[in-house]
Amino acid sequence: MYSKPRRFFLLLIFVSLLSLAIHLYTAPRSIAGRYVQPSVSESKPKKAKEKFAYATFLGPPTSRNASAATDAELQKDPYFISVRLLNHQILHATKTKTKIKEAPFLVLVLPAVPRIWIEHLKKEGATVISIQPLDVPDAFDKDFIKNSRFRDVLSKLRLWELTDYDKILYLDADSFLLQNLDGLFTNKALSMPMQALKDKEPSWSDEEHIVPPPNTYLMAASTDTYGPQLPWEDSIHAASNLDPHSPSPSLLSPSSSSPEHKQYLCACFMLISPSIPLFKYYTHILRSADAPENAAYPEQDLLIWAHRPEGPMPWKRIGIEWSANDGEMDTVMALKGGVKSLHVKGWDGAEGGNVAGDVWKERWRGMVADMERFYEGVVE
Repeated sequence: MYSKPRRFFLLLIFVSLLSLAIHLYTAPRSIAGRYVQPSVSESKPKKAKEKFAYATFLGPPTSRNASAATDAELQKDPYFISVRLLNHQILHATKTKTKIKEAPFLVLVLPAVPRIWIEHLKKEGATVISIQPLDVPDAFDKDFIKNSRFRDVLSKLRLWELTDYDKILYLDADSFLLQNLDGLFTNKALSMPMQALKDKEPSWSDEEHIVPPPNTYLMAASTDTYGPQLPWEDSIHAASNLDPHSPSPSLLSPSSSSPEHKQYLCACFMLISPSIPLFKYYTHILRSADAPENAAYPEQDLLIWAHRPEGPMPWKRIGIEWSANDGEMDTVMALKGGVKSLHVKGWDGAEGGNVAGDVWKERWRGMVADMERFYEGVVE
């Protein structure tokens, strides 16, 4: 047993060593002669990485006999096939698939969408989001809308409720890709948020319950055009040495003087930032006295009015090189000019505008065949 002086001496040594260890652990480090401050005091919070998503809308079958259709018949619906194709192109196809990590393909579906469609899309990798319909206001052309394929499209406004994502690139179901579209998410001219113009007139006349536009917003969209997009194609023909991988914006912009290229927003191809205040702004317009009168294309007519050039939230135009609506577009010129997607119906028997010509129909059928071959053995 140690004497008291010996025990005191040992205790003193222990305390000294402990103090030295604490000092060495907490003191600033030196690496190769370079003084380094402790990382904890110097660290700055990293900016959260933006979350991007692709999206489309899928309504219930428009056929009058859809309620009596078998599962096999339902799966032949052209809009369902077209959504499957978009999903395949964005998530799986080598040439067109997204390279953005964890960017999903969202499919917004209404309660009346067949269960077999939902299950099939989920198996193929789509992220299916169930939404509730929005009522068409009395000011709209209800008689036309309720008997048309546009009866459900106002529900596309639910996109602005998906605030888990910073930016969403929306494509109508009757679209298909020719190239990857990822670059649009970071395109400086098109993807930057915009400031609402507060000096503009009030957006509607309901002074008792005014819902102002949000301070910032993002609305970039393609132009709704019909017929041959000849000003664009003529520019490509004139540029015989055009690099197909670096299209010139000046060459790929249609002539503003052409009657075939009215400069108004198309809700078929949009880059947006989800926002609850903006969703409330839109829906308040629908309930207000300033809802667009006799509107036949519900969501598009609303967005055209809300983002009119003279209003508080003007829209930005996405050029034809990102999305074109010409079903007869020359395939050589389209590919040489760098067109990345087409908003045309590629199936036989398609009705309405933007119907593909024979050349693009054949190309669409080939893409669908490639998709089916890809899924053989992948989806049980």
